[in-house]
Amino acid sequence: MTTGVPLTASPLMSAGLPEAPLPGLPAADVEQFVALSVALTGFDTFELRGTGMAARYLHAVVEEVGEQAYRDFRAALEEVGLDPERLQGEADQDLARAIAHLWYLGVWPPLAAAVHAELRRQGANTAFTVAPEAYVEGLVWRTFHGHPQGAKAPGFGTWATPPPGEPELPPPGGPVRRDGRQPGGGR
Repeated sequence: MTTGVPLTASPLMSAGLPEAPLPGLPAADVEQFVALSVALTGFDTFELRGTGMAARYLHAVVEEVGEQAYRDFRAALEEVGLDPERLQGEADQDLARAIAHLWYLGVWPPLAAAVHAELRRQGANTAFTVAPEAYVEGLVWRTFHGHPQGAKAPGFGTWATPPPGEPELPPPGGPVRRDGRQPGGGR
């Protein structure tokens, strides 16, 4: 049975379905990128793959810093047991920051001027959004159980209940603690 609606890759990718590697990116490279991204973001493999952005983000990283610089960074991170706190050198630390920033906000940030100069990249050192769906799939929304404005609406009436993990606030006029605040995190 057909619906008359053509299926395209873009809606499927933004729906969080498995993504196909971009041309020129072996699937093994994408898997390695996801593994190091787990260490940089604190999110697990399932959540990162579920965004549908891994291949695009890896492509953006390689385009911005160069394949050799990315491989050197990956080796340095693996050498310290995938612990970004133990990275040495300004370039490795800045690349770790930039990749985490990319996953959380969907935006490649400018690198530190010294790092950009060290990498000898010809392109401008400016921030840019990697893809339209990067905003919607940013990890920042998941950190506070929020929803990106204009996309992934939570549903009718969900604004009336606190986000998951948020303590219940007592009703107005309810008991107040000695320090003047209401119990349950009231303001």
